[in-house]
Amino acid sequence: MNFIALKILTGDRAKYLGLIFAIAFCTFLLENQTSIFASILKRTGSQILDVTDADVWVMDGKTEYFEQTKALKDTDLTRVRGVNGVEWAVKLFKGYPVARTRAGKFGPVSSPRVFCSASTTRR
Repeated sequence: MNFIALKILTGDRAKYLGLIFAIAFCTFLLENQTSIFASILKRTGSQILDVTDADVWVMDGKTEYFEQTKALKDTDLTRVRGVNGVEWAVKLFKGYPVARTRAGKFGPVSSPRVFCSASTTRR
């Protein structure tokens, strides 16, 4: 019976090669999407993993995800500092640098090669 099934499968060479190609391509797509998903998960947790000094993270109650740049209120920070056993508590600021362009508009700094200089005189 297995011999007959194998003969039917390999009887038409074009269909057999198309089937092998389709299975290989689907396997590639499945593994590719899995690796993209794993990379996204790794990047979303990198901010918390990079700060190794913190044992406990305290966030605003209305925070939907940890990359939201919603600042914790000063009163909440004072409450956290007042908990027994807390040695220190500070705000973590996560933001993107903004610079004034030559045209006078503000825009995000996207290149790591941008150098900033400051002066006390205004133009």
